[in-house]
Amino acid sequence: MAQDKIRSPGRSLSRSPGRSASRSPARRLDDTTEAQLERLYKPVFVMKPSSIKCSEGQTARFDLKVVGRPMPDTYWFHNGQQIINDYTHKIVIKEDGVQSLIIVPALPQDSGEWTVVAQNRAGRTTVTVNLSVDGK
Repeated sequence: MAQDKIRSPGRSLSRSPGRSASRSPARRLDDTTEAQLERLYKPVFVMKPSSIKCSEGQTARFDLKVVGRPMPDTYWFHNGQQIINDYTHKIVIKEDGVQSLIIVPALPQDSGEWTVVAQNRAGRTTVTVNLSVDGK
C-alpha cells in the first residue's frame, strides 16, 4: 500500500473520496499550492458594455464583468481622458462582480468614445463603446 503515502513536497493530498486529482473547480483554497496561485490569466470581459443613446438629463449606464488572475483593475476613459468617481460619474461594483459606470445626469459633452481598460500582471484588455447624448 505504498501508493497511499505518496506526497509531493509542500503539498497535502487531502481530497474528498471519489474526487479525481484533475483540476476541480470545487478544490478548496487551502489545497492549492503556491505555484497554482501564481498562475496568471489575462483579463477577459465575460460581459461587455454596449454603446448607448440617451437624452440630456437622463442616466447613462455601462455594465461589464471582467475576470482574470489576479483580479483585474478597471479604468475608464472618455475621449482619451481618464474618468474618476466624481459627482456625475459613479463607478459601482456589485456583489456578483458586475461593474457599472453610471453617468447622471448625462450631458451633450458626455457624448463620444468611452473605453474601459482591464489590467492585471498578465496583461490588459480594452473595450470601446460610444455614448450619444441628444441635447434638449
